[in-house]
Amino acid sequence: MSYLEYFLISILYFWGSSTALSFGVGYFTLYRPVISGLLTGFILGDPSAGMAAGAVVNLIYMNFVSTGGSFKGDQMLTAIISAVAAITLNLNMIESAAIAYPFGFLGILIWKYRLNINSIFVKKFEEEYEKGNNPEINLYNGFLPQLLLYIMSTAVIITALFIMNLIGAYAAGLNKILLIIGFGLVIYTSISLIFKLKDNKFVLIFVGSLIITLIFNIPSYLIVFTVLLFLFFYSDKDLIKTSYDMRKMGILNKNDLIYAWVIWANYSHSCYSFERLQGLTFAHSMKNIFKKLHNDKSEIMKGIHRHSEFFNTEPNIGTPIIGYIISQEEKAVLNKEQNYNISFVKKGMMGIAAGLGDSFTQIVLTPLFISLSVVLCTDGHFSLAVIPVLILASLILIISYTGFMKGYYEGKESLIERVNIVKNSKIKLYFPYIFSGILGVSLGKLILFNYMYFFR
Repeated sequence: MSYLEYFLISILYFWGSSTALSFGVGYFTLYRPVISGLLTGFILGDPSAGMAAGAVVNLIYMNFVSTGGSFKGDQMLTAIISAVAAITLNLNMIESAAIAYPFGFLGILIWKYRLNINSIFVKKFEEEYEKGNNPEINLYNGFLPQLLLYIMSTAVIITALFIMNLIGAYAAGLNKILLIIGFGLVIYTSISLIFKLKDNKFVLIFVGSLIITLIFNIPSYLIVFTVLLFLFFYSDKDLIKTSYDMRKMGILNKNDLIYAWVIWANYSHSCYSFERLQGLTFAHSMKNIFKKLHNDKSEIMKGIHRHSEFFNTEPNIGTPIIGYIISQEEKAVLNKEQNYNISFVKKGMMGIAAGLGDSFTQIVLTPLFISLSVVLCTDGHFSLAVIPVLILASLILIISYTGFMKGYYEGKESLIERVNIVKNSKIKLYFPYIFSGILGVSLGKLILFNYMYFFR
């Protein structure tokens, strides 16, 4: 590997590990092994091999969920190492996933210490505010935490690549062992996921789809097209409805709201810390709102600081909260009064969207569309495999943006409406059936695609 390739891979790993500069969808796209493997492959000149290696890692990490600061392994780091191993060591996709799997635990260090170190930035922001220095929220929520993340992620990825290069010389003699380990990891994850659904009919769907795939080898693109068609007709269209009742403008205009949403979408986890979680990001998204609402610098700083308190919610389902709080701050200025309930309302709303939102975006939407991408990869249709991921990214963006605007224009009722839609979601209802079937197909395709390697 050249120095340029090392540099580009370090940038990729940093970008995927951060919500910054990706409107929040990086977590659902760049960070997923099937895409990070593809991009690593592009850097190294073999995108198909990179994507194939990433797809197997994705199967191993299909049950990955990161909520409230929990982190059980770094699937992106694993995918990058797997893609590098597949291309530079000429390993099979399953073998490269096996050799890369232990590196995922190295990535935990970033998440663990990043949340602790980010608390330093929070405290520094507080200290500067107490001194009356009007600290720049962009610095403490944006630049410094992202600089820290880049340094940490670069150190981890370079270390991982260095270790992989050291052990790579021994990989050629361990092909059979790596194949057994890699395939064992895939089977273990698949079976544990099916049993987590806690219903025998999903086991039957999984086994049935696996057997049918092995016997008839139905083209994966036909299966994926059928699933996408089903989702189109039975999706929760109210959740992604882009129309909303626009009330008469006050001090703020739509561009002010869009700017605030862009900040929130890009930096929701930029300075994520154990002390305040998303608190600084909420304050960051309010910065230009307060600049528009107040002329006095001290009032602007007071407002920003007031919203730097503890806050945490699902960053896409929970956007009506930010929109609604902005409308309340505007209303308070228009009525020339202090709304002392804003903080209590904000905290009350965040809990409603937090757990429920994660249970939908992370536990239903992401594995559903990513699994469709994976099944296409395991059948060799790498170009088509990008489509489900693009659909997922579009859905997340629409959910985030429309929720923000509805919160501002339609009030807190928009969050209640969104919560009810998610609770009664048809996608949520049908998800276990579709997912268990797709998982069986993926395993079947993986066996067929690698048949020659099992008996070489």
